[in-house]
Amino acid sequence: MKLNTKIKSIDLISSKDKLQFDNEGTFPINFGNNFIDDNEQIKYHSEIELFEGRLSFSIEINFRYQSNCGRCLRVSHNEEKSSFSTTLNIIEDNDYEINFDDEYFDLSPFISEIIIEKMDINYVCSQKCKGLCSFCGINKNNLSCNHSEKNSKESPFSSLSQLDL
Repeated sequence: MKLNTKIKSIDLISSKDKLQFDNEGTFPINFGNNFIDDNEQIKYHSEIELFEGRLSFSIEINFRYQSNCGRCLRVSHNEEKSSFSTTLNIIEDNDYEINFDDEYFDLSPFISEIIIEKMDINYVCSQKCKGLCSFCGINKNNLSCNHSEKNSKESPFSSLSQLDL
């Protein structure tokens, strides 16, 4: 079931107390070498209060995601817990363009931001990772390959070896 991130604006406006929400569901994300699977469950708890034109809220999220190494493509499974809290002025402009004229207040931009902040866009499994062979494609961390100099020069990517990176 998809993660419910929407709260009725009328509930926020009419409430005199903090509103609390606990939800669980899927929230697929792809960011760099990281992704959250379509079947992975995300849990969040939020507390929201609207008082004198200021919206104060906090969100705590538990989630799991996978990262592919940018060198050898090894998959790593990660579990994170993160939180976020802020106060926004809803009468004036704010970074999130919150509009209470809409029927729902949506937490998905905040949840996305919290999750993406925990992900490394250029994930590498280890600083010593040797990556994949540019000629035959084997994982050089597990196996070694011995290509003759002549064969490696025939590779369409051989000119890249001359770059100073």
